[in-house]
Order: sequence, then C-alpha cells, then structure tokens
Amino acid sequence: MAGDHRRGHPAQTGGDGSTALAIGAEGRTIGLIQFHEEGSPDFRRAGIDLFLDARVHGRGLGGEAIAVLARHLFDQRGHHRITIDPALANTRAVRCYEKAGFRRVGVMRRYWRDSEGVWQDGLLLDLLAGELAEP
Repeated sequence: MAGDHRRGHPAQTGGDGSTALAIGAEGRTIGLIQFHEEGSPDFRRAGIDLFLDARVHGRGLGGEAIAVLARHLFDQRGHHRITIDPALANTRAVRCYEKAGFRRVGVMRRYWRDSEGVWQDGLLLDLLAGELAEP
C-alpha cells in the first residue's frame, strides 16, 4: 500500500472474511493493513486494522496506507463508514488515525488482553465518506 505498493503486493482473504494486504516500501514488506466488511445493507460498513514495523514509524506511511484503503472502501466497495479500534494507550496510532480524519466514538473498556493477560482499553474511531483527510 504505502511506498511501492503499486507494484502489486498480494491480498490474502482470511477464514474470518477479512482481507489482508501487505504494505511495502523501499523494496520490502514493512507492515500489513486488513479490512473486514459488514455486508448487511442496514449496517454496511468496513473495519480496518494496521500494523507497521516500528523502524518506519513517523514517516507518514501509516496515513498513506489508510488513505489508499479508505478510498478503495468508499469508492469501489460502496461503504459509507469505516471503523478502527486501536489500544487507547497507543497515542501514536490514535494521532495517525485522527490526522486521517477518524473521529473518536468512545472508549471500549477492558477490550483486549495484552501479552501478560491484562485487560486493556480500546478506542473506537470512525470515518465517514467525505471526511478522509489526504496525507
């Protein structure tokens, strides 16, 4: 997606209905962005997740990947709303998503368990068609 993504990193569809896309830059894979879709016409939306190698943080690649995928989900897949749910404590990710146009919906208390088994809070953000800020 970001960087040299136009050269064709393959998409992989998971058993849970999600689609994962590799993010490439400088000739190597530096992360992953995935989406899942709610197909019911009354609840149609997409949710996304993003992971970037820490060595490339702070270079705008996450925002670029989000913009590319969001445009695809809005323009080609017909969604009107996209959600993302980072860890509340992941302030760098939250800033990136807000910079892309996502808005805070609310805190999801004890949303996910960390590697030590401790429940952590998540932050639900959403983005409506027309609100995407270009990187």
